[in-house]
Amino acid sequence: MIRTNPLPRAFLAASGFLALAGSLQAGGGPGTNTICFTDSIPLQSTNWASSVSIPQFNPNLGTLQSIQFTLSGNVQGTARAESLDNSPTVVNTQFSASITLTRPDNSVIVITIPIANFVDNFTAHDGVIDFGGTSGVTHAGINANDSDMAVSPPPASDLALFTGFGNIVLPVVALGTSIATGSGNLITQFTTQAQASVEVCYTYSVNTLPVFTEPTCGATYMATAGVPFSIQVCAADADVGSTVTLTSGPLPPGAVLNPPLPQNGNPVCTTFEWTPTLADLGTTQICFTAVDNNQRTAACCFNVQVAECYQFLGRGGGNAGVTLGTVFWQSQLGNIRSTFPVTMTDRPNLRVPILASGQISFSMQTLMHNPQQFPQNPDQWSQRLRVVVYPAGLVQGELYGSLNGIHQQLATFTDPNGDLYMTFPFAIDGM
Repeated sequence: MIRTNPLPRAFLAASGFLALAGSLQAGGGPGTNTICFTDSIPLQSTNWASSVSIPQFNPNLGTLQSIQFTLSGNVQGTARAESLDNSPTVVNTQFSASITLTRPDNSVIVITIPIANFVDNFTAHDGVIDFGGTSGVTHAGINANDSDMAVSPPPASDLALFTGFGNIVLPVVALGTSIATGSGNLITQFTTQAQASVEVCYTYSVNTLPVFTEPTCGATYMATAGVPFSIQVCAADADVGSTVTLTSGPLPPGAVLNPPLPQNGNPVCTTFEWTPTLADLGTTQICFTAVDNNQRTAACCFNVQVAECYQFLGRGGGNAGVTLGTVFWQSQLGNIRSTFPVTMTDRPNLRVPILASGQISFSMQTLMHNPQQFPQNPDQWSQRLRVVVYPAGLVQGELYGSLNGIHQQLATFTDPNGDLYMTFPFAIDGM
């Protein structure tokens, strides 16, 4: 939609050059807006040549699609006529001014012609040239308005001409064009003043912000000291032809980005890779920034919470304990044969032994120390999972004992080579 301001209101506020005004509105269709700017030239005697200064379209807002120019003109003054004919006559008077808006190269954009028309019946000349009586007339206090619009392109070059970060100066010329006809012997006199207002409206497609498609911004991800942690970071922009530059904030010691940043593309991705240590226990914030070629910016931060979490492998039930990292771990196993630092997505896969007869049994338990996520309950554990392997690849599991916040189970899978593996997925309440 295009907004047109009535000229008289603009002129009432004028004292010399009017201050520049800008307005933003929706219009043009989905994903488009229109922004308008107005400048004016005050009332002055014709003929005159002046100019208006209009901000160019800021390309950071989007892509310029079209420009609408509205030229509003006002002409004021007096028209006088005196017939010197020896017989009655009808005189037609057109009081007017031609106001022209041009580009800086003086090519015409739009013309408006405010006109006031008069028809006067005169007698034969009354002997006195006074622009009055029966053979003359004085039309004082004339006030006429007109407004005309033009839309560009064409020419296509206007889109580049009116795009930038400064102002564009557009010449405006006002010429008095008043005439009177109808008498063979006629004296006329015109006093003309004109003023003009120019509105330029830019309709553009809106530049969208780049968005992070992954990871989930603001989320907290679990990591375990000693376990490699990785997460992909990707940003994209819906604007056709846009390029996104991806950068990162400070990284924790030992962390790398693959590929290194900055990188450009649409989409553009990197992978954050980090193996935290016991020195990294706690929560670390990682931040990334995406900037498109229109300088529109999006930020994405996520948290990596480093805790201590282990799966213990042993035999039978009991209360065997061991010190790992910063914690003494009390298990529900009779003894502890192996320990594995784990996360919910990164844990050991054990190949199922091939048995011709008999059986193999062992127990698994998952334990965690995480005071950052669970300050009121930092030490959590699963039940002991007793696993029995039988001939023909049969694997069974049964849970014993108590749990506190961690639920563990048995799962098996076959790899691409046809080998059978067992793994021990777990879930943590509240994560």
